[in-house]
Amino acid sequence: MRLPVLALALALILGAPPAFAQAVAQHLFFEAVPADAPPDAPYEARQRLTERARTGLLPALLEATGLDGGGAVTELRMGGYRLRTNPSLHMTLRLEDAPADRLAGAIAWSLEQDSVLVADFDSANGATGYALVRFPAGGLTPDLAQRLFLAAAAEHEGLGGGYTAFGDTLLFLNLRRGDGTPYSGLPDDAFTESLRRAAAVFPGAVLADTGRADARLVFQPSQPDNPALPPLRARHAALVSETLTAEPAR
Repeated sequence: MRLPVLALALALILGAPPAFAQAVAQHLFFEAVPADAPPDAPYEARQRLTERARTGLLPALLEATGLDGGGAVTELRMGGYRLRTNPSLHMTLRLEDAPADRLAGAIAWSLEQDSVLVADFDSANGATGYALVRFPAGGLTPDLAQRLFLAAAAEHEGLGGGYTAFGDTLLFLNLRRGDGTPYSGLPDDAFTESLRRAAAVFPGAVLADTGRADARLVFQPSQPDNPALPPLRARHAALVSETLTAEPAR
């Protein structure tokens, strides 16, 4: 059986799990740019903020939640959320669902994010369909990803929820609510077909693969359940101010 493109990419990141492992490979996708960030902040500044959060805050967040940061791998990627492309972070580590969700909630609260996406791409019971759009090698830029994102949303507004880039490939997940209905309002086949039509107008872009995953959104809690988190949120707010707030004209 052919190994899907996404599974191969993730396998290269994580390596093979030990046979006795009880936890599964959890993938957490999130941004460090808050929703109320200055809308005219350049992509380069937003990327600097994201890098600083990755190196300066995530190790402390893992420690605060009682997890071993040595087993986590966090990659800088591009991602889209609600029709805007931002630098994003993709953390992989082996956890059971409950601690993965607790970590996701802590990240969402500390980095002022609406939610964190948690996914297991190896689950045999995945209920969330996904599709991959691949561009020619070396050709994907933030501008091109944003144009594809907007074109997909123009095909159907349900495709405007979000995406993550893996190299030159964009991952779109047809996420479900708690009752199993897609946030997009589309069944998986219509979701995929709409994405295929959107990709068709971009030279060299192809719908490369489809599959299923166990994926869920963990929303920001109203209050933290850990006294170590408020100082981390304050540090994030300081990073946002230092990195994204333009100096006044002199």
